[in-house]
Parts: sequence; C-alpha cells; structure tokens
Amino acid sequence: MAPASVGGTTVRLHDGGVALTCGDAVARLHPHWLRDRSTEDGQIAPTNRQRLFTPLDVPRDIAVVTCHATDGALLVSFSDGHSAKLELDPIERALGWRHDPEQPPAPEPWAAPLAEFPYVDWRDITFDPANHNLDALIECLGAFFRHGYVVFRNTPVEVGTVARVADRLGYLVGQNFGRVFDVEAKPSPTDLAYTSYELRAHSDLPYRRPVPGIQMLHCIRNEAVGGDSTLVDGMAAAMALEGEHPDWHAALVETEVEWRYDIGADTVVNRGHILEYDRHGRYRQIRINTKLDEPIVRPGLDLDAYYRGRRWLTEWTNDPAHQVTFRLEPGDIMFMDNQRALHGRTAFDPTTGHRHLQGCYIEHDGPDTMYRLAVRRRRAKLGA
Repeated sequence: MAPASVGGTTVRLHDGGVALTCGDAVARLHPHWLRDRSTEDGQIAPTNRQRLFTPLDVPRDIAVVTCHATDGALLVSFSDGHSAKLELDPIERALGWRHDPEQPPAPEPWAAPLAEFPYVDWRDITFDPANHNLDALIECLGAFFRHGYVVFRNTPVEVGTVARVADRLGYLVGQNFGRVFDVEAKPSPTDLAYTSYELRAHSDLPYRRPVPGIQMLHCIRNEAVGGDSTLVDGMAAAMALEGEHPDWHAALVETEVEWRYDIGADTVVNRGHILEYDRHGRYRQIRINTKLDEPIVRPGLDLDAYYRGRRWLTEWTNDPAHQVTFRLEPGDIMFMDNQRALHGRTAFDPTTGHRHLQGCYIEHDGPDTMYRLAVRRRRAKLGA
C-alpha cells in the first residue's frame, strides 16, 4: 500500500503494523497496540470506557491488513475481520509527538526560595466542587506540581478542617498516627514532631508501605515563640549531589536502607533507598529521615560512599540558603509533596503560647485527577 498523509503525518503498512512518520520522527505501531485502541461498538463499555475484550480474544498473530488516513484519523482493518477508526491526535500524544494539555506541569527544581511564595487563597478553591474558580484551581495545582508545595490561606480555623480539605483534593489515607493527627507538644510523645524540639529537613513516615505521597498541615494556633516552618527541594538536592559527587549519589541509589518505627506498642518497618529513580532514570522520590534509618549490611559492601552522601544531603538540605522559612498562621495549610519536598521546623518555647497543627496525608492521584479534569472543563467551556 502506498504511504498516505494526513495533517503532516505519513502512514503506511509495516511488518503487520503501521509506520507513522512526522518530520524526523518515526514510530512503528504494533498491531496489538492498535487493536487495543479500538473504541468501536462492542469493544468498550460506554460509561467507563474499559475494554470488553481480553488478549485471549485477539489472535496471537493479528496483523493490520489495510490502513487509510482520512480527516485526522486512521481507518484500520485487521486480519481478524475487525475495523476501527483511530484518531491521530491521541496516538501522537501517546508517542510524545504532541503536547497533552491535561498533563500536569513537570517539576521545576529550586535550590533557593522562590521569588514569589506560592500562597493560594482557599476561597477561590472552596469546598464546593461546583463553585470553584477553574483558573485558580489550575494555577494552584500547577504550582504544586512545579515546586512541590503550596500554602493555602483563609481556610476555616477549626479542628477537622484539614480532613475536609483533604477530601476535597483527594482521598484521605490513614497511617499509624490515625487518619488525622494533632501536632502539639505532648508529655509522652510518640514522635519527635510532638515535642518543641527543632526538626531538621526530613521525609515523613519513610517506614510506611507505601510512603505517603502528600502531607497537609493545618495551623489552628501558633502563639509560641519559634516554630517556623521550613521546606527544601529534595529533588534539587539529589541533582546537586549527582553533579558534585556522582559516586556518593550512586551509593544512595544503590544501598538498601531499613526504616523502623518502634515504640514497643507499635512497630512499622520498610526497606528501600534514600534516592529512588524509575528504570528510565526519572526521579521518583527522596526518603531521608536520619532519626530512623539504617543501611543493610551486605558482605563486601563499602558504606563509606553511602555515609558521605547521606551527610552531604543532610548539610545541603539544612543550609538556609536552600530552604524557604515561613510562619504558618491560623487558617494556613501547608500542602507538600512528601516524596520530594523535605520539611522541618525551628524549635519553639511552649511556655510562651500554644502551638497546634492538625495533619493528614493524601496520595498524588487526587490532585493529578483534579488538575486533568479542571483543564478538560476549562477547554470545554472555552470551546477548545
């Protein structure tokens, strides 16, 4: 079959599949990949768009028999007798040839405080999904994905507000301190967070499976002297370490670590790595909490590079030049990526006033879904 062109993209049959060419970009689409994209009648459920067929319903040796390009789509017929109209736009988005407008912004590492602090007025988001400002919501979540944190202002100064905000933005998840926890100085603290001590930059709950994705801290009262909050970009720290000391960085990627929370009446244990990347080398998370970690000793393992890298990260992430320091006021909620942003606080004097925060955790899929749907609704509203 002679190549056909649509919208600058050339299509032709190739080894039972389809070859797409757009400028210098070339992709060979497997016949099963194309067959799985069919949305013809009887192929997917109309309400949830899930496939009604399985791999066992498609011949193992299926091939594309004919392929025509027309009106921004591929008309494809297969050797099993099925025919499908496949829109080119989503195919090119899947190949990375076209921008996906619903994709949240990529992270933007920061090694110093941002020029403009990302405060967000909660009154523009609201607790009512039908009554929020789409532009404000997209801007707010976009800032979170880029920088790893935002701070909501003007939320109700009431106990339980953090759970309401969590349920608005995602799905509240429980952990060993409960679904919602109170951060106050306590006489018999089950965690150093429940004291007045300084807390250096750290990840929360590295011993959980999975490690919580997003932490929220709601300020109810903050009258004590001290107790300012700090944040630092762990992703930027990892990049800086790799640039300066690649061998130390590699040690933190490769050395298995155990994190253990154990107070006798409760114990949680998990293993992983301080720095984690996916198989393609893309950053996934930093997990640093020097109060709870211990590398796993292996025969012949040299821990020198590991401890040097761990110390370097601790110094970098606690350097005021790399941190943003701010004070949470009543009604503020710190909304931060626990797998990227490390948080801490300065010491405070509990005899000078009451300091009471409430916290909880949600996962990344909540804000990710909210961002995508907000972009989709705005585009529909604008007729794009």
